[in-house]
Amino acid sequence: MATLAERLNAWFADAATVDTVGRLREPTTSEVAQAISRDPSHDITISRSYLTALRNGSQTNPTVSVLSAIVRYFQSREMTLPVSVSALISETPPPAADKEKDEWAEALSDRQVRSIAMRAGQLTPELREQLLSIMDVLDAPGRSGGPAREEGDA
Repeated sequence: MATLAERLNAWFADAATVDTVGRLREPTTSEVAQAISRDPSHDITISRSYLTALRNGSQTNPTVSVLSAIVRYFQSREMTLPVSVSALISETPPPAADKEKDEWAEALSDRQVRSIAMRAGQLTPELREQLLSIMDVLDAPGRSGGPAREEGDA
């Protein structure tokens, strides 16, 4: 079974991007710590040294809020590995959640779907409701063949 440090390092490797000279470069520990600390969606600050300690295994018991902040950073990246707190700490999700998780993973494996979801997440609730109404029209029988959303889904 992989340790927290091994899973975290796998995420760093998975988040690698091609730099300006064509080399594959993973984000540095310092860059990730700074990005997490600057994220306005939470009040977590994390030092480079603490993140290094998590990566090398000398720290093994971070708080849930620290784990959530780390997950949030990696969810904003193009990743092929599953990114969630349970994936990071190796908890197995409840069986009922597996099917739903598989459906989400399949849908989110499409780059356009991820792009739409990320952009929709930046909209106000009112604009999201308008977008859902437009999608309902596009989803009408005879159009895309997909199911219309249920009343109350948002």
